[in-house]
Amino acid sequence: MVISFLTYRLLSILIGILYPSYQTYKSIKYQYYDQYQSLLCYWILYSLFQSFEFIFDQIFSLILPFYYELKLIFIFWLTYKNISQLLFYHFILIYLNKYENDIDYLFNNTIHRLTEIFCKFVVIILNQQRTNNQLNQQNEHIRVKTNFASQYRKLNSIQRS
Repeated sequence: MVISFLTYRLLSILIGILYPSYQTYKSIKYQYYDQYQSLLCYWILYSLFQSFEFIFDQIFSLILPFYYELKLIFIFWLTYKNISQLLFYHFILIYLNKYENDIDYLFNNTIHRLTEIFCKFVVIILNQQRTNNQLNQQNEHIRVKTNFASQYRKLNSIQRS
């Protein structure tokens, strides 16, 4: 390994995120419609690369020599014009077209289940909060009764004296 992980992260953010983000900004601002497709292909490939990196980074970094350098070269290569489009149309689009229905089902089903889990979680939290509030009110009521009873006893003892 020639470069450290921190150097890799800094360079990958500069090359892979900041530069293309700025290019995207300029395309939108000056309406460079001819760059839209290339930039969209780039962002799709970069997001797939980041997903792959998240899953397999630790394994490949131990196996492959110059792993971080190879990733930087790949990111830099993706930023060249038409490379991202070429890769997208010759590899990714073919796969996506073939499995589009399965991917749609997977994402929709996952989002639906996560939404259900989230809603159940919110209901549990709200019920817990309501139960805590009810217990606090009961405790306050008991405390008030106890204070009233102790004050009543004190008053009776004073009156007897």
